[in-house]
Order: sequence, then C-alpha cells, then structure tokens
Amino acid sequence: MIRTVLRLDILPGHADHLVEAFRGAEILETSFAQDGCLSTEIAIAEDGLEAIVTATWDDVDAYARWTSRTDRGSSAELLNPHLREPLDASRVGLVYDVAHRPSA
Repeated sequence: MIRTVLRLDILPGHADHLVEAFRGAEILETSFAQDGCLSTEIAIAEDGLEAIVTATWDDVDAYARWTSRTDRGSSAELLNPHLREPLDASRVGLVYDVAHRPSA
C-alpha cells in the first residue's frame, strides 16, 4: 500500500473556494472511484495558505493508472484561480510506502 501527498499553496482567502472547486468537480470522488484507490482527502492548514491532497492506493501501479488518465488535468482551470502556482496534468504527489498501519 502507498500514500500519495500533493501539496498546494493557496492564495490568501481562497481556501474555501479551493475546497468548493474540489467538491464541484468531484475530484476526490473521481479518484476514489479509480480501481486501486482506497481513500482520498483534502486537508487545509489552519492558516488557510496550504492544502495537502492525500490518498492511499493499493500500489504504485494503481496510482500510475490515475496519473496517466487523459482527463486528469481538466480540472486545473477550476483550481488554478485559487493557487499560487498553477497545476497541470504533469504534477503528481510524493509517493510513500505505508510502513505500518494498525488493523481494526
């Protein structure tokens, strides 16, 4: 299992708008529906200036299937007005191996 982390720098006062853009475009829902995605979420820093988009995946192949989708970059135009640096389809998150996870 892997966890991916994509860090986003948010323009001041745009955190709520960024989350609404994610909701409106159903970005997290679309990634969660991707085969091999186990969880996904967006978290906003307390100061509202940074977000992390994290997900857990079965393996790097599952994440690669997501990042290679031809439609993946289509939501950038909805997100970029709220970000300090524009996104495009080539930007991917850092990949971490999940080393330990307690079972329920």
